Amino acid sequence: MKRKLLILFATLVAFTTGITPVVFAIWLAYETTVSRAEDNLRSISQTIASDTASILQDVDKGLIALSDTGYDCSPEDVSAMNTMTYDIPEISEMGIMRPDRKLVCTSWGPVTPPVAPDIPPPVNGFRLIGPVEIRLMKRYGLIAIRKWDDGIEIGALIHPSVLIGRMGADLGENGFAVLLRRDDTHPFAWNGNVPEMEMVHSQQEGSDGATQLRAQFRDGIDRTLFAVELDGFPDIYAVAAASDAWILRDWIRLALILGAIGAAASVILVFLVLSLFHRRLSLQGELQQSLQKDEFEINYQPVIDLQSGRCVGAEALISWVQPGGKRVRPDLFIPLAEDTGLIEPMTEWLMRQIRKELGAVLEADRSLHIAINLSPVHFESDRILRTTRQIFNKSGIQPGQIIYEITERGLIREDNVVAREVMSKLRERQSQIALDDFGTGYSSLSYISSFPLDYLKIDKAFVEAIGTDSVTAGLVDSIIDMAERLELRMIAEGIETQEQAVYLRERGVGQGQGWYYTKALPVTEFIDFIQRFNHG
Repeated sequence: MKRKLLILFATLVAFTTGITPVVFAIWLAYETTVSRAEDNLRSISQTIASDTASILQDVDKGLIALSDTGYDCSPEDVSAMNTMTYDIPEISEMGIMRPDRKLVCTSWGPVTPPVAPDIPPPVNGFRLIGPVEIRLMKRYGLIAIRKWDDGIEIGALIHPSVLIGRMGADLGENGFAVLLRRDDTHPFAWNGNVPEMEMVHSQQEGSDGATQLRAQFRDGIDRTLFAVELDGFPDIYAVAAASDAWILRDWIRLALILGAIGAAASVILVFLVLSLFHRRLSLQGELQQSLQKDEFEINYQPVIDLQSGRCVGAEALISWVQPGGKRVRPDLFIPLAEDTGLIEPMTEWLMRQIRKELGAVLEADRSLHIAINLSPVHFESDRILRTTRQIFNKSGIQPGQIIYEITERGLIREDNVVAREVMSKLRERQSQIALDDFGTGYSSLSYISSFPLDYLKIDKAFVEAIGTDSVTAGLVDSIIDMAERLELRMIAEGIETQEQAVYLRERGVGQGQGWYYTKALPVTEFIDFIQRFNHG
């Protein structure tokens, strides 16, 4: 059950890891797309408002310029209006109405008899009316009209196309630009396919004067609208609109692509995780079977006394050799063995094999020792105490010939009380304890001094820096000084050159190991090495 939950959790983590960046990218693309679309609509509506206001202001200036015109339709009045239509190309016709609101004159000449146009009465000042049909002129358009205090009205006919031409913007399918009066759903100038709007209301007003509108449309298509009030004409808005589908078209395509990528990435990650679990579970099963079939071997890394030059022992290194000669790297199966609880029976196999292979050699030469690597797991209980007693007590191997190595990182991990108790009892039996890979952890001098230790092993990373310009070169001396202060014997790992060996010997390091002397050897070659190295 626990394994299934672990697999399920890992699968969910893998899926989330694969999909989360994609979801974030899709969200970010959405926000960017919407923001750009809103900026575009805002810009279009502002441009339309500015251009339209400029036209209406020019027209109003023209009307004001005719303020001295009477309503007697003199040749001078007609000429003045004709001139104005040429000067202001947006004006197609002009006309004058008497206070009784009858049209008496146009830019074409007198109206005989005067007629009353069907347009609402304006208030004093400027007003835009329409679009309306002027039957007299047989024209359809907008009327810009100004009324003076004396009741005279002068108007100008503007065709909506003049304003529509200023709305030339690509707003896509179902998009449009319109000029709209306040609280009116019927535009008086437009560009694009404008549906009938049932309701328009303000949703959000920006600091730039643009108002985001929401409207209900009879065609049922959702659109985003921005409106800008015309400068000088507070009752008129320029509105730009684009359908949400058109705005999001590129984002939808991108979202589909990214979604497919995210799904594929998640599937791949899930597959890799499941494959890793399967491999791990398979490897675990193979590891357990290999223990039962003795598919392991030991190689011995000789340890040399740097002062005398004699071989004084070795570090036992376990190797997993699968059927067919395939070797599994220790960095793969050792952590697996620790996680699955197989490290303890594996260590017990190692000890029995050492007893079998080297029992006679160690009994014949009490100056030799064998170093065995222990996992932090071994210091969680007293099982290691029972194991060592059962395996070595009835052999010719003395407890003092066994050095148990634990890494600095492993020492930090474990419960201090339990670890100290186990280490102390091992030393009571005359076994020795070595702190391996020293300098790669984060323990302090006071922390290390609280543990019962005999040896301090200098990590290969510091040894290989000897004689170089590396920043770690000087740390070897510091480590040696620390070991001397702690009254610990020293073993240097990874010696590969004569220069390193000489330097360490001169600095008082007692023992060393590394390829300068030899690689790790099978038991028969190790025994031969002892004979040749110690006895010539």
